[in-house]
Amino acid sequence: MLVAFAAVVSLTFQPSSLGWTVSSRSAAPANSARPLPASAAAAAVKMVDEGVDENSPQYRAKKAAEWEATAAARRVTAAELALSAEEVGALTEASKSLLPCWTGDVADCPDDLKSKFTMQPLDFFSALRRPAEDPDPAVWTGVRDKWPSLAARSDDDLLAALQPIKDVKVDKRSLM
Repeated sequence: MLVAFAAVVSLTFQPSSLGWTVSSRSAAPANSARPLPASAAAAAVKMVDEGVDENSPQYRAKKAAEWEATAAARRVTAAELALSAEEVGALTEASKSLLPCWTGDVADCPDDLKSKFTMQPLDFFSALRRPAEDPDPAVWTGVRDKWPSLAARSDDDLLAALQPIKDVKVDKRSLM
């Protein structure tokens, strides 16, 4: 059975006394129409209010510069931390580990720790080595469980110590 579905969604931005408001209208049948998610509406209003196109080269360059400044600050913090060779080795091993970062039931796994494609828990490599993103804070619990030498370190210490490790590029295929 083949079912065809077409929807028309329009966004209307209207100035109001409190800023911009967003209204949406859908021409889809009432039983299948989805309301506009609040996050999408907020992002649309933010773009209109700030005049920022999140897909523009200027926006991406600004975000890249902000991320590089954060990474540079973490490198300085990592140099100041008194990490033992065992702790650095454990964090490096964790960042190259292909073990899943969630060991409980998959249904209970937070969405940020799941692959967007398979909806299965990420491995530590994927969770810790995102080039321009911080790992989800829930990952650190799994890191501390599997590598007890890191149990005494705070999330901020581990995040700072991870930056120089992430700077060394590793191809996941070389770990398999």
